[in-house]
Amino acid sequence: MLSTSLVGYNHRPEQAVLALEIAETISGQSKLIAEAETGTGKTLAYLIPALRSSDKVLISTHTRALQDQLMYRDIPAVQDALGVRRKVALLKGRSNYYCPQRLHINIANNQQEIWAKKNLLKVAKWAESTNDGDLSALSFDVFEQGIGPLVTATAEQCLGSKCESYKHCPLMKARQKAQNADIVVANHSLLLADASLKSGDFGEILPQFDTYILDEAHSLPDLASRHFGIQLSRSRLLYWLNDMQAILDVLGDEASLKEQMRKLGAEVITKWADHDLKTIQGFWNQLSDLAASREDRHDDIIKLSARAAIISEDMAQLLSPMPGYVVWDEGQGDYKKYTSAPVETGPVLYSHLWEREASFVLLSATLRVSQKFDYVRERLGLDEAQATSCFHPSPFDYSKQTMLYLPKHIPEPRDADYASVMRNEMEALLRTSRGRAFVLFTSHYALNQFAPKLQQNLPWQVLIQGESGSRDAILEAFRSDKHSILCGTRSFWEGVDVPGESLSLVIIDKIPFAPPTDVLLKERTKHCEDKGGNGFMDIQLPDAIAVLRQGVGRLIRATSDRGVIAVLDSRLFKKRYGQVVINNLPQAPIANDLSDIRWFFEDAE
Repeated sequence: MLSTSLVGYNHRPEQAVLALEIAETISGQSKLIAEAETGTGKTLAYLIPALRSSDKVLISTHTRALQDQLMYRDIPAVQDALGVRRKVALLKGRSNYYCPQRLHINIANNQQEIWAKKNLLKVAKWAESTNDGDLSALSFDVFEQGIGPLVTATAEQCLGSKCESYKHCPLMKARQKAQNADIVVANHSLLLADASLKSGDFGEILPQFDTYILDEAHSLPDLASRHFGIQLSRSRLLYWLNDMQAILDVLGDEASLKEQMRKLGAEVITKWADHDLKTIQGFWNQLSDLAASREDRHDDIIKLSARAAIISEDMAQLLSPMPGYVVWDEGQGDYKKYTSAPVETGPVLYSHLWEREASFVLLSATLRVSQKFDYVRERLGLDEAQATSCFHPSPFDYSKQTMLYLPKHIPEPRDADYASVMRNEMEALLRTSRGRAFVLFTSHYALNQFAPKLQQNLPWQVLIQGESGSRDAILEAFRSDKHSILCGTRSFWEGVDVPGESLSLVIIDKIPFAPPTDVLLKERTKHCEDKGGNGFMDIQLPDAIAVLRQGVGRLIRATSDRGVIAVLDSRLFKKRYGQVVINNLPQAPIANDLSDIRWFFEDAE
């Protein structure tokens, strides 16, 4: 049936087996962890049983690109092929929708700078004709233009049903559609934010579902660290202070309170530069008490008072963290930020998600480390008794489609000639492939060290993350120029699909170990060793392998693709763990000499 009604469909045995496993998971209200390597067609494998079931289903992804692909391409095509018509809704995070109330307040603010006011008026003009309020439809990125916080509302800022613009709110309309839909397409950040709200009895973002299908599930643990922790920045405090001042301006008769707020706010911001969180907490508690004393004046002040109380609680948690949480600070001066996060994500994911009476299907092309699910099970909090697992290999023939270039002569990063050797190696590879490459760096430092030189020395377009536009703009430029080169960091290691000869080479500068300054990793390592484990082999190395598999996976996206994966890290041969890393790379011929790479590309002509 599908072969005649779904354009481009080819029967894939692994896909059919996976679809049956998912159907059994849905009908049995159980849990499945599935690694389906690139090319198996996992999207279709879960859409068919999801659309054929009578369950209310959440399909959650990590990237917005996959969300849009599911909503506007894959689900309509599969519905047509199956002859079913289930109600489908797309729901994104609140920062993707404009807030009519905040847009109105900030346009009316006479202290707004001219450049900001011009952009706000552009948003207002667009808002007159938008159907869904999704800011991605704008001709510019509101956050890149510096007005994102002026036209969107955080959870702390949102007034909910008490807002004057509630009936016209794009976010609330999208949530209502989700309530009434059979299938909801969302993302992991939204799912985790909802889980956090539900656990604290603060309401909910998403309705309850019978089945949860979590694609790109490899990203869940790191996202959970962020969503079940705390972040406190100077900008978060400033947003509150500015919002309070704006409401007091509207009231117009609270001059004394406004002056008290201004003085206390100035103390908070001044002390922020001194990194004295305990003193800041004292001033903030006074601000919170003042806001609480005026809750009878305006609904907005009720919300602001609640926000201030939450910030006070967060400060207390940062000063005296709960067991199992670690606190650290990063950045300097005004950019300093305090963070608290759970050391282990498994227990929090279990208590917030897996305990629900529902089916769960977790999928990714990269879940296993060294052919085992042990590592991801621990990070997810799902042992073998709680969730079954399955592996479906790629149909791609890496032995014919790919060559691994793993040079042995690259010096250690601390060596004096490291930079020159690396630059020459990258340039030689890129000349051999005639561009058509991703150069993926493990740090912004390395990106800034090498990418400008490549741009200067090579005859093809070199697109650099942070300099050549937004992520989407860079990818569009890359796809439109066959010989272009894209240089990027972690945001380009996953969720990017460029089939065809436009991407024929992926260069990775180093094994992507987390930096030694990573406080959370240190605590995870210590926790592992306290239980008798090996912090490096059980935590740091699996972390790096999981990221590396994502980066390597950018290259081969179709059976007709051919290309080279280059990992320019001689530790693959000099360190005992090197062979473990190599064993997690695609099973392809290994070359140590550039002449073999030249032959590979010449043979492909």
